[in-house]
Amino acid sequence: MNSYTILVVDDETSVLNAINRAFRKEGYNILMSDNPADALNLIKEQYVHLIISDYRMPDMDGVTFLREAMKLRPDAIRIILSGYADSSAIISAINDGGIYKFLTKPWEDDILKAEVRHALERYELKSANKRLLDDVKKQNDELKNTNLLLSEKVEEIQESVISTVEMLGYLSREKYTCIPTNVEALDLMSQEIGRKMGLDDADLKNLYIATRLHDVGNIGIDSAILKKNGPLTPEERSEVEKHPVIGASIISFLKGFDEAARMVRYHHEYFDGTGYPEGLKGDKIPIVSRIVHFLDVYDSLTSTRPYRPAMAEGDIYRILDEGRGTMFDPLVLDIFLEVIKKAS
Repeated sequence: MNSYTILVVDDETSVLNAINRAFRKEGYNILMSDNPADALNLIKEQYVHLIISDYRMPDMDGVTFLREAMKLRPDAIRIILSGYADSSAIISAINDGGIYKFLTKPWEDDILKAEVRHALERYELKSANKRLLDDVKKQNDELKNTNLLLSEKVEEIQESVISTVEMLGYLSREKYTCIPTNVEALDLMSQEIGRKMGLDDADLKNLYIATRLHDVGNIGIDSAILKKNGPLTPEERSEVEKHPVIGASIISFLKGFDEAARMVRYHHEYFDGTGYPEGLKGDKIPIVSRIVHFLDVYDSLTSTRPYRPAMAEGDIYRILDEGRGTMFDPLVLDIFLEVIKKAS
């Protein structure tokens, strides 16, 4: 037995009785009405899957009736059954009433039954599609909520990591007798250079971390060496040159910071291959490391150190330019000068 409800609306009782007889053995729940207004009340009270309506009725024509019925039961399939087969009427019915089929009187029962089966199959297809869309929407909403929760969790983790970065950076600077006065300005400068060099968001994040933590390896260096007021011995110099590797090892303990650790490891490589710890040259040096190396030197020149005061501006730019192509990537130097000029 089928569980579909079919509403038949026609002002002629003989038509209603004929359709009722035709579908008596089909197992449908057949509702009948000879008045469109009464039929609309039936639709309000019961769920209807299929509506078959006459076209010409005295109080309300079929298209008007089906248009109102569509407002009440938009999912119901609508069929016009009429002896009036004017083409303009058919077009009006399809456009205005959302009609699935326009069938003519008199009808053959087998054909009418087949059309009803096809109409109900269409109803099932539409219902299945709607359920699928509803399921997809529900899943998307759930996924959106999950992503929102994950995003909030990631933000919490990132805040915690940033706090760790700040703390480690502070500890590394404490190894000197003087702490640089404008770390934030160095961050802003590094980000501006990175953007102008075409770094993506991931590399800009690594650049921020590496800029803050490039000297974190100083934590593992004897403070007496870092604060020495005078030239370093070869042994002391060798000890200091361990700090990029120590720093990379420290940062690698932060989950997800492997790439930032690599950037720190190579931030003392020189563009001409004479740097340390591995003597990388040119493009073999990660671009983030090239930027950090340049800013590290710039920070050193502009800050007071145990062995000398901060240098004059003219001397700073002379030394930086002397390092073009040897210590520094020329492109990084040029973009730095562009950034400084813009900021001044």
